[in-house]
Amino acid sequence: MGTFPAEFRKYWAVFRIELRQQTTYFWDFVLGNAVIVLFFLVLIQVWQATVTPGNVAALPGEHLNWPELIWFLAAAQTLYFAVHTEAQIEIEHDVISGNIAVVLARPYDYLMLRFATSMAHTVLSLAVALPAAVAIAWIVSGTVAVTPLGAVAFMLAFVMRTALFLALQAMAGLATFWVEKATAFVWILNLLIITFGGGAVPIGFWPSWARTLVELTPFPTMMYYPAMLLVRPEPALIGATLLRAAIWTVILGGGTAIIYSRALRRLDVNGG
Repeated sequence: MGTFPAEFRKYWAVFRIELRQQTTYFWDFVLGNAVIVLFFLVLIQVWQATVTPGNVAALPGEHLNWPELIWFLAAAQTLYFAVHTEAQIEIEHDVISGNIAVVLARPYDYLMLRFATSMAHTVLSLAVALPAAVAIAWIVSGTVAVTPLGAVAFMLAFVMRTALFLALQAMAGLATFWVEKATAFVWILNLLIITFGGGAVPIGFWPSWARTLVELTPFPTMMYYPAMLLVRPEPALIGATLLRAAIWTVILGGGTAIIYSRALRRLDVNGG
C-alpha cells in the first residue's frame, strides 16, 4: 500500500478526469439538473397555498418566519438535487457485468474510486443547484436570510451529507451480490431522504411521536439539520449536527465496510 499523499493523488486524478468528462457537455448537464428550479417553485406554491407567508411564524414547532422558511427550503433542495449521483446504479452495473473484477485488479480501492467519480458529479451539480436555489429564494423572500457563519456551516454539513449518502448508495449497490437487481433501492432511498429528511416539511412541524421516530434514522442528518444550519447557525445546533453526522458516519461507514468485505469473499468463492 502506498503512502497517503500518493493514494490521495490517485483519486484526485480520477476526480479531475471525471470532472473533465462531465464538463465536455456542460450545458446538457446544466439543463439536466435544472429540474431543481421547477421542483422548488412548485414547493413554494404549495406552502403559499396551505400556509400564508404571514402565518408561518405562528406555526408551533419551528418558529421560522417566511424568509427563513424559504431559505431553509432552498438549502434542502440544494442538498437533495446536488447530492443525487448514480453511484448505486454504477456499482450494480459493475457487479452484474463482471467489470468489478477488472477494477479490483487495478491499484485502486473500488469504493474510493466510486467516491471520487461521484464527487465530480456532486461538485458540478452543486455549481448548478446552489445558484438556482439562491436566486429563487432571494426573489421569493425579498431578502437574504443567511449569515456568513450559516453559509460556512452549511457547506461543511453538505460534505458530511455527501459522505453519508454515498455510504448508503454503496450498501444498496453492493446488495446486487445477493439480489438480482438493486435498482429499486434508488427510488426507495431518494423517497426516504426527501420525506423523512424533512426537506419539504421541516420536522419541527411534525407531531412529536413522528419526529421521535425519524430522529432514529440518518435522514434528518442528511437534510433537515444541514438546511437549518444555513438559516440558524447556532452553536448548539452546529454541535448537534456534527455529533449526529459523526455517529452516522461510523454506523454507515462500518456497515459499508462489512458488506463490502463479505461481497469480496462472495466474489472469490464464485470465482469472480
